[in-house]
Formats: sequence, structure tokens, C-alpha cells
Amino acid sequence: QDVSCPIRQVPTGKKQVPLNPDLSQIKPGNFPSLAVSSNEFEPSNSHMVKSYSLLFRVTRPGRREFNGLINGETNENIDVNEELPARRKRNSSNREDGEKTFVAQMTVFDKNRRLQLLDGEYEVAMQEMEECPISKKRATWETILDGKRLPPFETFSQGPTLQFTLRWTGDTNDKSTAPIAKPLATRNSESLPQENKPNSVKPTQTIAVKESLPTDLQTRKERDVLNEPRQKLRIFYQFLYNNNTRQQTEARDDLHCPWCTLNCRKLYSLLKHLKLCHSRFIFNYVYHPKGARIDVSINECYDGSYAGNPQDIHRQPGFAFSRNGPVKRTPITHILVCRPKRTKASMSEFLESEDGEVEQQRTYSSGHNRLYFHSDTCLPLRPQEMEVDSEDEKDPEWLREKTITQIEEFSDVNEGEKEVMKLWNLHVMKHGFIADNQMNHACMLFVENYGQKIIKKNLCRNFMLHLVSMHDFNLISIMSIDKAVARLREMQQKLEKGESASPTDEESSEEQSGTTNGYSENNTRERISEMDSISGVTKQSKKQKL
Repeated sequence: QDVSCPIRQVPTGKKQVPLNPDLSQIKPGNFPSLAVSSNEFEPSNSHMVKSYSLLFRVTRPGRREFNGLINGETNENIDVNEELPARRKRNSSNREDGEKTFVAQMTVFDKNRRLQLLDGEYEVAMQEMEECPISKKRATWETILDGKRLPPFETFSQGPTLQFTLRWTGDTNDKSTAPIAKPLATRNSESLPQENKPNSVKPTQTIAVKESLPTDLQTRKERDVLNEPRQKLRIFYQFLYNNNTRQQTEARDDLHCPWCTLNCRKLYSLLKHLKLCHSRFIFNYVYHPKGARIDVSINECYDGSYAGNPQDIHRQPGFAFSRNGPVKRTPITHILVCRPKRTKASMSEFLESEDGEVEQQRTYSSGHNRLYFHSDTCLPLRPQEMEVDSEDEKDPEWLREKTITQIEEFSDVNEGEKEVMKLWNLHVMKHGFIADNQMNHACMLFVENYGQKIIKKNLCRNFMLHLVSMHDFNLISIMSIDKAVARLREMQQKLEKGESASPTDEESSEEQSGTTNGYSENNTRERISEMDSISGVTKQSKKQKL
């Protein structure tokens, strides 16, 4: 069975927004707004919550039988529901004929508690919700707009979109203090004007979220971003194949990574990012009068093994590869390393080596991807167990319960033997006795810890049989049996003296309820004396043989 993380949905509001409004005639302040309290992002059980997301549901009514309105009328409004992530309702019988529902989801805080949505104007591509349930057991590639081939980011110009403005404020009337989130520059962003986008659902609303980050930190980040000089360079990528033959060249006018579209802002940062995060290739920097040239070649020493979260590998089969998109790994522990003194940043470290040999760099591991196991159970160590040393706890509660349950299932032993087996097994697990030469000490320690319980439950005979059985397997000596029985007899005499000082009616009630397996207390004493005599004979006979 495929298992995914549970998702809880918390509705935060519902607004009616215009469809395809004329932005030139409507002021931005006239659009509806919705405020989300910061308490929604601070639950009591924060250790159970991995991330927070905003889920937009846009309901566009279809044909109606009473008033005759149809899709596409200018005065028609749509409803927008903004909710935290949740399970989609399977019951869609209440939908009207022709009604369409579009959904979009944006991450606010990822599972590392890092803010992903900053202040800015957003345009979200909406997807129509299907009535059939989505199952990860039969995952298939989804098609948008009836399977038409679209270039990257063309869904914003061809499909339905939702526009809104997000602000982090201490009050709904205060000015924003968060840094501005600017979208990535795309090559086809100017291919089609926004006014001429067909079939686009473009309601604009303002979402004001209460401030949950330090104001001074946000102001400092915004000042650093504004003061940083903008650098416009022309980057040439030359791909090298087979004997350094250049077969493909690509030029870009920005400092975005062509693989993951990360805005590196500086050429040195871009080269560092390419070298550390895309180790499948080898990148060499070459000076160019118009900017820079980066030679890209295949890294023959690249390790293509799984580099995701190691915890996902040991979960349900297929869980590690059942994501809907790329995810970030959770840092588990910090690694102490010895690093040399950091050298000053220089472009010379990205130059091609002079000896002509192609650099065969190792794969740089980003983050902590080690997985540890319990030594006794061989189970993977979970992140919340990293601070606790599992070797200190040799008898966890679940193991004690499992041991008792397994002994209870035995059918070829009586109840007295079961009780002794339970006490002995728990005693051995607690102290970690594993060697034969530890059994003599284990027996004496067992009598000291559980002697009174054995006497009160009339398990002396069963304990004697247990000692004799251990002697048969050469685990303990006759001397250890004599010491254990003598110590047990001393404890029994002390208990009898204490009972003689108590009222007689309590003694009679204890005698009536203190029988196990058909043996009374007197019979137990007789059996102990008989076993003592037997052990004495055995001891003398062994001396004679020696």
C-alpha cells in the first residue's frame, strides 16, 4: 500500500473576485483582500508539521437554467477559496452542470521552516480539477490543455491564471517590510501581451499575512538586495564531446543557471553553483571580451546513485520516487570537519588545468545524506532519534512487551515456568548478559532483584529447576546453585518473621491465595530441602570422582 504524509486542510477564507477585469479602469485598492493570521503557521505540535502551503480553489460557474447566464459574460464573478493543504473531497455530486474548479498550490514554509513566499505580485497557473481520484500507484505524466505541446512557461499565456499580491505586515494598513520576490526572466514572457491572453482567469486579490519574521532581518536583506550592483554579462556555454570537439553553443543574457533556473546574481556564484550542484558535468571558465565562456564536458567519475533523503528509501516501496516534483532534503545532523583557511574568491579556480588533463572531480555531496541503523534491530535510525544513543537502552518497552507475549504463547510449559522465564529474560535483556562466564553473576543478581517476588508467587521450585537446567548446559556451577538457594532461604526466613508479627487473619488470607500450580508454601519448602540434599549428593559424588 502506498503511504504518503497526512495532509490537514484548514479553510482561511472565501472571496468573490472579478473575471478578466480591466486593470486600467479598476484601482488596485478596490480588489478584495484576505488576511491570514500568523497563528495558522504556529501549531502546538510543530514537530509533526513538515510544511505549510496555500491552496487556491477557483470555482467558475457554468450554464445555469434559471437566469440563462453562460460562461464568458463580463459581469460574471468567480469564487476563490484559499486554504491550507488538505485532502481533496471525493464527493463531487454537489457540483452544478458545467461548473469548473481550478486549483493551484504554493509553498509558504518548506519542511526546513524556510520562507518561500516573499512580498510581490504573483501569477499562478491554475489546473482544472478532475473528478477521478488521483492515485500514486499508477503514476502517469499529466498533460495540460488537451496535450498540446507548449514551450516552457507558455501555460501562463495559454491556460487559466490567478493574479494576486502578497504582503507580510504587522497590520493590514502597515507598509510591507519583507524583501520583494521578483520573478525569473523568461525568454517567452513578451511573446504575448497580458491583455490578449485567451481563456485566462485573472482575478486580482491582495493577501495580507501577519508578520512572523524579524523586522530588522527583513529590512537588512532588502537593503542588501537593493545596494548590490546589477551585472549584465553575456554567458556562452560550449559543450565538449569526444576529443574536445565543440558541437553546441548556447548564449544567455542573464546569470541564471540553465539547469535549475537559479538566479546566481554573480558570475563567480554561478560557476560555484555549477561546480557544486551539477557535478554530472565539468565546467571550465574561459575569459571572453563580451562576458564569459563556460566549457561544459561530461564528468566520467560522476556517481549517479540515489542522492535523495535516505529515510525515504526504507519506507514503503516507491515512496522515494512518488513525489509530484523535486523536494529538499531534511538536514539531520551537523558534521564536524577540518577545513583549511578559506582562500580569496578568484576566477582562476575555474580555469582549465595547464597540463591538458580533463579535471575528474568527485561528486560533491550537498547536505547530510548518511543513514544510521540500530545495532540490535538493524532498523534505520529516524531523525528524531539522532539525539538519543540507542545503545544505552538495551530493553526498550516494545521489546519487553514482545518478549512477554511470545512466552505467553507457549503451550508445553506450565504457568509457573512461564513466570520464571519472563523474569529471567527481562533480567538478561536489562543487564546485557551474553557470555557463559557471566551466568554465575547473573543468577546471584537475579536472586537479589527478584527473590522476594519469587517467594511471594511460590516460584521457588520452578526457579530451582531453572538453575538445574542451566547446570546441565554447563552454564553455572554447583557452588552457584548452593549460593543462590542459600540466599533465597535467607530472604524467605526474613519474610516469615515479618509475617509472624502481622495479624493472623492476614496470614490465613495470604496462605489461601498464595498457591501456584497446585503447590502450597509448605510443599515448596519441602521441595527446596529435597533439592538441597540432591545438590549435596551430587557435589560429594563429583568430588569422589575427581
